[in-house]
Amino acid sequence: MNANKPTSVGRLVEAVWQGRPPRTAAAQIQTCVWSLRKTLVGAGAHVSLIETKPSGYTIRLEGEQIDTAIFERLVREAKAAASYDPALAVSLYREALRIFRGPVLVEINSPVVQAAAAQWEERRLTALEDCIEWELTVGVQGELVAELTTLVAQHPLRERFCGQLMTALYGDDRRAEALAAYQTARRALVDQLGLEPGPRLRDLHHKILTGELTVPATPAPAQRPPASPAQLPAITADFVGRTNEIAQAVEALIGERRTPSPADGADSARPLRSCQFVGKCGAGKSALALQVAHRVREHYPDGQLYADLAGSQVRPADPAEVLRGFLLSLGMPDTGMPEGVPQWAALYRSTLARRRVLVLLDDAADSEQIQPLLPGGPQAAVIITGRVGLTDLPGCKPFVTDVLPESEAFAMFHGIVEGTRTRGEPDAVRRIIALTGRLPLALRAAGARLSARPHLSLARFADQLQDPRERVRLLAHGSLDLRARLDASVQTLPGELRALWYGLSVLPVRDFSSHTAAALQGVSPVVAEQMLESLVDRGLLDTVEVLPRATARYRFHELVALCAQDRLRDELSEQQRATLQDRVAAVQRRPVLPTARADALRAVAERLALDAAAVTGPVA
Repeated sequence: MNANKPTSVGRLVEAVWQGRPPRTAAAQIQTCVWSLRKTLVGAGAHVSLIETKPSGYTIRLEGEQIDTAIFERLVREAKAAASYDPALAVSLYREALRIFRGPVLVEINSPVVQAAAAQWEERRLTALEDCIEWELTVGVQGELVAELTTLVAQHPLRERFCGQLMTALYGDDRRAEALAAYQTARRALVDQLGLEPGPRLRDLHHKILTGELTVPATPAPAQRPPASPAQLPAITADFVGRTNEIAQAVEALIGERRTPSPADGADSARPLRSCQFVGKCGAGKSALALQVAHRVREHYPDGQLYADLAGSQVRPADPAEVLRGFLLSLGMPDTGMPEGVPQWAALYRSTLARRRVLVLLDDAADSEQIQPLLPGGPQAAVIITGRVGLTDLPGCKPFVTDVLPESEAFAMFHGIVEGTRTRGEPDAVRRIIALTGRLPLALRAAGARLSARPHLSLARFADQLQDPRERVRLLAHGSLDLRARLDASVQTLPGELRALWYGLSVLPVRDFSSHTAAALQGVSPVVAEQMLESLVDRGLLDTVEVLPRATARYRFHELVALCAQDRLRDELSEQQRATLQDRVAAVQRRPVLPTARADALRAVAERLALDAAAVTGPVA
């Protein structure tokens, strides 16, 4: 009742012993709290939920760790859905009411506890009245008579229950009984309170007498059939490979769930199915996500939603606008939509609560952007792509999308460029693929450029790509432009990060450690490592596999490095470029590169030790 707020020992004593505590009351409270802590940990709590405070105790509960929070959330969603889908509102109200397993805290007679319990009983009755009101609207009068008769007997002074019973009886062609119910309610009000029924009940009585009351005799048809959007873009025609990633992602989205045990609770407590594809710019995350989405779409017959969140752009998409678009696509009329993102999100979750819908969120910026767009029910599924891994989303399985294996790169290139040309110049094909770094975006750009120029030999094009200063330009064709796609990410970089990225791009080596970055930027290795990890998070650097005890190392994809050099030539003045070159030269003269070589030698030694251990057993 007092979650996340301190509760004094005195208040607990009053709640338990009603003003007549024994002398050992404080000690008994302490023993009970100890027992509760032990019980909660035994029930699965990873940390102690009860904290000792100078003023007493506090129980820390977040989200939906307590049934009252679930009830309040369901009631909010039911109210949001009522103006759009009364049947859905009824379903949510009934789900909320099922949480009550009887009178709240009926076992404890303390006035302090019962006063709080009475508040929850009032909330339950109000929700029940609202639920029945919408049930009458959708036309289930006859089914409600028995329940309402009991409720009126239990609560004879609640005029709303009486009015609902009269309406249900009248709708079930029991007009005389409806008028008799009014007379019974009137006598109870006069006898107990000396009051006549209120104007609403009197008006309802008059309409039944005159036959003016209109109620649906059968379940009313929905205002419009539930919309089943099909928003997935077409799959990429030249997509190849990624077989393992596709199989694992499909399994995550449609694989068999284990049979729940009684301890698992209702089906609605099962987690949302989800997966995410992350990786560098141009690695084909979106194409891979679409392949997976189209393969599982038949398992989500209630629709597929798609949104480009533009997370890698200067101005990412506003989740409020995406959410509003989703609601309209799901059949929500624009005129009945509530105001505010929290209300939209609640309505969105309510609409998808029991629908098998697939949601593809492409190019997400961060978890804050996508949180309002996640369905709440266990029947839906979500696929997310982005350059940054959303590791703060529990249970969302990440798949890192990297450059293509050599065989798949060849298959993609052969699929784009006319077969007679590729078969006639196999050596040139190998050179082109090598110079694209097997990056899918660059491969598609190279293939598109060659397809548009049938007179250009593959050997000639490979020769042109040999020039590093021209390669970025030649591997851009229309929207297939790696530098343009990187621009937004680079523009949003803080100044120090951008300077470090530019400096690292002109190093004579492609692999480097945080010591090299520290010397280049004039910061400590710890700060440099944080900066490097930030560049990795943005997809602007890669990490190199690191053996135990070896210093972490980082690497540029060659095309990304060339894009960085291309940008710095355009962005920096001649003086700034000269200063940058001086700093790089100074780093090379300092004993940083020997340290880097020592790291590399240490890694080699560890690999040799591991190989030796596999043959002869452990070695020093």
